[in-house]
Amino acid sequence: CDNSNIYTLSRPATELRIVLIGGRDNKHSSGKSSAGNIILGHNVFDTSRRTAQSEARQQEVLGRRLTVVDTPGWWWNFPREETPKLDQIEIQNSVHLCPPGPHVFLLVIPVGLYFFNLVKPSLKEHLELFKADVFSHTIVLFTAVHPYSDETIESKIRRSPFLQWILQQCGNRKHVLNISNRKDRDQVKMLLEKIEAMIEQNRGRHCSQIKQRILTEEEWNRREQELMERMMKALAKEPEKPIVPSVEVAGSKDDFYIPDSKFKMMKN
Repeated sequence: CDNSNIYTLSRPATELRIVLIGGRDNKHSSGKSSAGNIILGHNVFDTSRRTAQSEARQQEVLGRRLTVVDTPGWWWNFPREETPKLDQIEIQNSVHLCPPGPHVFLLVIPVGLYFFNLVKPSLKEHLELFKADVFSHTIVLFTAVHPYSDETIESKIRRSPFLQWILQQCGNRKHVLNISNRKDRDQVKMLLEKIEAMIEQNRGRHCSQIKQRILTEEEWNRREQELMERMMKALAKEPEKPIVPSVEVAGSKDDFYIPDSKFKMMKN
């Protein structure tokens, strides 16, 4: 997370960057897109289909400039390895749609969702995609299609070890959003105030990924030469079994990013 923007909130933030994350099951979508529409006050996210790629929308809301990013959902009860690679990339890249990074992750959970034992490890694995301290920047956003009292929500939390765990990780930050009542702007105002309170607790820090270092052309040429030398040595030792390392293996060993121009050149 970035420590560069440290301040104390004495009045509402003029800009808030929000990333919506969450899972789904056979009965419930997470309601991320609907929540995004409620927060922004307009139908800017398509709720008629599953979100396949991360999308960002901006809007002036209650005196604040909001950037809201919707992301693909994962299956609540399945490990990350079962989530399509493209979905994982879209989730991971969502932070780049609200530069320099989100102030808050809203973990969207339907009130009626039943939690199996696999939900906790699945959530932890998917949050690891961000390679950052996500929990200190997360608010649990319960989505409902009819009014829920605080007592009902607290009762549900008491019955769910998973909800108790996730709320403990998030500093007990939570909010209930009635996604069927878009006229209720008070619920949005309260959510934004909770986000601002969390930002103040975090001393103004936003959350950003650990960025990959991009190799320069010179560094890439040197690594390419080293790779060729290793290939020649391997061929000299075992000429009957030539070793042809793939670009993916060579490039991912040190978690570096290969320039597009080089990747295209090697494919041709």
